[in-house]
Amino acid sequence: MTATRLAWVDAARGICVLLVVLLHVRIFVYEPLAPPSNGVEAWTQLTEFFGAFRLPLLFVVSGLVASRRVRAGWSDRRTVLRAVSLYWLYLVWLAVYAVLSSVVIDPGVPFRVMTPLHFLEQLFVPDSMLWFIFALATYVVVLSSLNRVPPAAVVGVLAVLSVASGAVPVTRDEALWLHVVYYAVFFAVGVYAAPALRALARIRSVWAPVLGIVFFVVCELAWQQTAEGTALETGLRLLRDSAAVMVSIVVISVLVRWPPFEKVAAAIGRRTLPIFVLQLPLIWLLFLLPPVEWSLQFAPVRYLAPVFGTVLIVSAALGIHRVLVRGRARVLFELPEVWRKRILRQNMRGVLKS
Repeated sequence: MTATRLAWVDAARGICVLLVVLLHVRIFVYEPLAPPSNGVEAWTQLTEFFGAFRLPLLFVVSGLVASRRVRAGWSDRRTVLRAVSLYWLYLVWLAVYAVLSSVVIDPGVPFRVMTPLHFLEQLFVPDSMLWFIFALATYVVVLSSLNRVPPAAVVGVLAVLSVASGAVPVTRDEALWLHVVYYAVFFAVGVYAAPALRALARIRSVWAPVLGIVFFVVCELAWQQTAEGTALETGLRLLRDSAAVMVSIVVISVLVRWPPFEKVAAAIGRRTLPIFVLQLPLIWLLFLLPPVEWSLQFAPVRYLAPVFGTVLIVSAALGIHRVLVRGRARVLFELPEVWRKRILRQNMRGVLKS
């Protein structure tokens, strides 16, 4: 039973990160470089549809994985280690992006760190694809600090903040810090409702996904009728995304019983962080390489280009990570060992004293 549960969690993370990379390839490589065609419109509709599934589910399973340590609070130094490690990743890769931004000056590449002030601002307000890691670090800190507060109260307040985030006036097309606010409730559900989520994954009745899909469709249709930038719109989006999470868990827990799916999806799911941090430089590379744009002139390539780009980025990210962690560059992906040991040593001292 434990192995099965771990399999569906890893598989869910793998599927979600693939959908995230697919979206970014479509937005930042495919649309700017491909000639206008029905294929571009079809990929736009498909990737937008999966918006209800990829990040809500990813944050729920991330919360589930961190549940035990977060609920233990700061008394468990492994919680401290988790928070510090996540922010270390954010800080290191923000610095990497800043260095690369000084070299790659093409205005077409997204999320460049434009100035030293822009870098300093992002230490507290994310403005790149790294916002996901910033969000995880923030959630661990906040929920660990609230471990004595009733879970229902925490989830309720975060749900209200999530709905309210949709009505916040912004001057940019996408204020990424609002994502941090919106998705917090999903991480909290993963933390506090871990037993219920595991029970959901064990359901084998055909009615479970059917009812979930019906609820999702109703919420989706209602959401489409609302005005953007209102609390009503975000509230219906929250209900829709919650339904998508439930459906996804039931479906993925069944799919992992097929070994080829489980093997590939879970293998990717256990290595999501390298993909998240490396996808932006690799997207820049695809955008800047002339052969990529040339290849999109051919219909057979153009209509499947987002899939090809996703496969290339994920494969390259995992390959680069495997090479870098063998040497001193492993600090790009994990906290320096001396800091790690110091944090955990303090935990052991506390255990011995007690």
